[in-house]
Amino acid sequence: MFPLSTQAKNWMFASEEVINKFREKANRNFVHRHKSSRGESSTLNYLSSQEERDVLGYFEVKLAEFCAKFEPPMPKAVMGTSFHYFKRFYLMNSIMDYHPKEILVTAVYLA
Repeated sequence: MFPLSTQAKNWMFASEEVINKFREKANRNFVHRHKSSRGESSTLNYLSSQEERDVLGYFEVKLAEFCAKFEPPMPKAVMGTSFHYFKRFYLMNSIMDYHPKEILVTAVYLA
């Protein structure tokens, strides 16, 4: 039953390469959308896909620190869910569209 579920279809990936393709596509979509609206031909003002991953890594550490500061302590399931929401959001969206600090607190709130 699980292999046919929407959870397996939408939340499970065959490999890390598939995940990286989603991230690169989100980055390309942002650059294309903003280049066409501004008429620019240079990509010097935009983050690369690797730079986006580096920034997200930094904010993942900040998310862990944010969750650790809660009193009473945040349940591990809530912390794990917030990480999942945060990472999942940036598979389909670019950090150039949505600031990670805002998404960080939103993920914790929703978890």
